[in-house]
Amino acid sequence: MPNIPKIAIIIPVYNRESLLSFTLNSIINQSFVDWECILVDDRSTDDSFTIMESYQKKDNRIKVYKRPLELKKGANACRNFGFKKSSASHIKWFDSDDIMLPNHLELAYGTLEAHQLDFVVTDTVNFDHEDGKMLEKPYDFNRNKAVITARNYALSHVCWITDDFLGKREIVANIAFNENITTDGDEYNFFVRMLHLPINGVLINEVVTLRRIHTNSLSMQNGENSVNYFTKIANVKYQTAQDLVLYNNKKLIRWFLSGYIRYSFDLAKEKEKIPFCKPAFKLICRYYSFWKGLAFIVSLGTAKYFGKGYSISKYARI
Repeated sequence: MPNIPKIAIIIPVYNRESLLSFTLNSIINQSFVDWECILVDDRSTDDSFTIMESYQKKDNRIKVYKRPLELKKGANACRNFGFKKSSASHIKWFDSDDIMLPNHLELAYGTLEAHQLDFVVTDTVNFDHEDGKMLEKPYDFNRNKAVITARNYALSHVCWITDDFLGKREIVANIAFNENITTDGDEYNFFVRMLHLPINGVLINEVVTLRRIHTNSLSMQNGENSVNYFTKIANVKYQTAQDLVLYNNKKLIRWFLSGYIRYSFDLAKEKEKIPFCKPAFKLICRYYSFWKGLAFIVSLGTAKYFGKGYSISKYARI
């Protein structure tokens, strides 16, 4: 009977030929050795897949796949596909350009097991790709006082990046990444949903991840101009509101819809297309009222033609 590893490290890869080796070497050099690494190539146009295959030949814990053509392009489809190919009892997603410090897996898994937790979250510091200089943390908050809840995560009172999460397989088995989100809001959407489950987790106050900041990183690409930013945020707000219907968290759904309305209004002022306008109208009617849904539509029209009218569609916050 084959040995089932304790941790599956699932990594989507797209055009990372110059950086992937740094990430994979940091995984191979982990003090914790009972892992499998699932690499899913998102149909790269460079030599990323060749590099992946070379590592698979060197270390049988590394397993390489290409995203099936019938699946939607993007990191989320690759993550979901990689999860299906994994067998480990614990799941860790990681990015193809970041670095694990040698004790990353040992610290995370040891803490989870010692305290009988469902998940743990380690800490990260950014570093500059050009000169290797350590920068700020992606999220800087008081980790000793922070309380992990869906609401606190949604409102960014407590935050983390995908790299720092380690959780039991069973708590993520039925929560797929939303493949309609192709921006850096994908993990945010996932963890807001996950935190609606009856699970226990803690923040580990130790940096064991180095997050590379460079011009080809997704977060840099998505911040190029205001229209792209408004579209990205409106998309994530709507998608998350829709996904939370399953849990019927009315307060959070309204909060996400309120954000969606705000950024849709900004797009309308720029005379840009509003993502998910029709289904969002239905959701606003459902969780507010028909009249407030109508006010939303009217405010988009006044924004497009007169550049004002947001007050028509302002709703309560939580």
